[in-house]
Amino acid sequence: MTPQQRSAIRVVVALLIASLTVSVSFALLTVLFRHDVLAYQLARDPGADRAALERTLWTRPVPILAVAVLYVWVTRQLLAGAAAAYRRIRIVSAMGFVAVAYLFLTAEYPGWMRGVQGVQLTLLALLIVAVNRPVMRSAFPRVPDPRPRNRKAAWLLVFTAPLVAELTLGTVPLRLAWTLLIFTPLYGGGALLIRELVRRTGGGYANLLLMGVAYGVVEEGLVLQSLTSPRLYHAADWAPRLFGLNTDYTLLNLVYHAVFSITIPVVLVELCFPGHGHAPYLRRGGLITTGLIALTGAALVRLTVVPNEDPGYTMPLAAAVCFAAVALAVTVVALRVHVPGAAPLAPPPAPAVAVVTGAGALLFFFLVWPFGHASGPLFTHGGWSLLPMAAAAALVTTLVYCLRRWSAGPAWGRSHLIAACTGALAAHSVFGLVAQADGAVDRLFLAAVAVLTVALGTVAIRRPAAVPVLLA
Repeated sequence: MTPQQRSAIRVVVALLIASLTVSVSFALLTVLFRHDVLAYQLARDPGADRAALERTLWTRPVPILAVAVLYVWVTRQLLAGAAAAYRRIRIVSAMGFVAVAYLFLTAEYPGWMRGVQGVQLTLLALLIVAVNRPVMRSAFPRVPDPRPRNRKAAWLLVFTAPLVAELTLGTVPLRLAWTLLIFTPLYGGGALLIRELVRRTGGGYANLLLMGVAYGVVEEGLVLQSLTSPRLYHAADWAPRLFGLNTDYTLLNLVYHAVFSITIPVVLVELCFPGHGHAPYLRRGGLITTGLIALTGAALVRLTVVPNEDPGYTMPLAAAVCFAAVALAVTVVALRVHVPGAAPLAPPPAPAVAVVTGAGALLFFFLVWPFGHASGPLFTHGGWSLLPMAAAAALVTTLVYCLRRWSAGPAWGRSHLIAACTGALAAHSVFGLVAQADGAVDRLFLAAVAVLTVALGTVAIRRPAAVPVLLA
């Protein structure tokens, strides 16, 4: 290593230590002067929830201290000449700059504390410049990694997940299609992260579905707080609440996210890249970055969507702990437990599979999703709402049972898998057309999506080898 390179590393380390010192100081100042900060925030927004602001003041220093520990670890690795540490510093410095800039621009802290944030921003900007200088890059040259990866497949999955989950159902109307930019890090990052974890641990479609349930608990329970909110989407009025849980809404969304937010996007992308099989799309660095992007997406939705859609509500701490525990337990089962294969059953022809999944998906939506100005599922009220919910649960169980047995035998092929996705996707767009479309333009769009899905699916069922051309 040349003297210039060693000097450049020392500059980066000095900036890291300075940034770390200021960050820790800011966290300590937040704790010591929390009453002054709280008074300032309440003066800016008199209608804010005082308890929620207090919790935020106590919890924000925690990630700052966690990043401080990460800084110390990465600095030691950098001094040891680890190329991975250099890459981590480039990522952490950029993400830190964005996070501090957001806090600075939103002016959530008094003026004198914003001065400290200004120092943080300056140090992080200098760090970004220093760590990206040519002399630093030459000190840590990129070594080609022989492990396979597939960036095209990864990016396709990132953008497919939010399109399938939101746009082609009609929950996001065309005039608000730009909001998918807010949801893409959460949906796309979450789907890609789950796919990588499941495939790395040797899991199959049953494991993907379980991870989709865990994703639904995180997104709906912890991020949107919709599983317990008494006001959001009027979900509390759909069916009797149990222990503060919006029961019908929970059933609908856990099944929906498992199937349409996670499993179907993953299957579609894997069909587009049959040569890659179930091998990972990402290496370890990409996997870590995807996890960080998914977490950032969750924070983005939490900070932008929730205050507008459900202002003033914060779920009880006990509910948050329960949701976190359930999501963790389901994740552990999905990644560590091998789901045993089912006894094979000869599947029907592929077109019949499409009809079964299409009819099943459509019936499921009609059973649990209030439509046509109804306040409850299938126009029921009160305790009667439990009947269509029970029927929907039985329907899902039956469909999963049949698909597992059909797919366990040698007669199940790519055309059957394509058919299963085609039927479900077409049905969910048809339901969006009937129950979710916001005006004539959206109805025409969803009708076109449904027709195009059936047309492409029909061709793909007859010619499975054409799927990469049709779907990619």
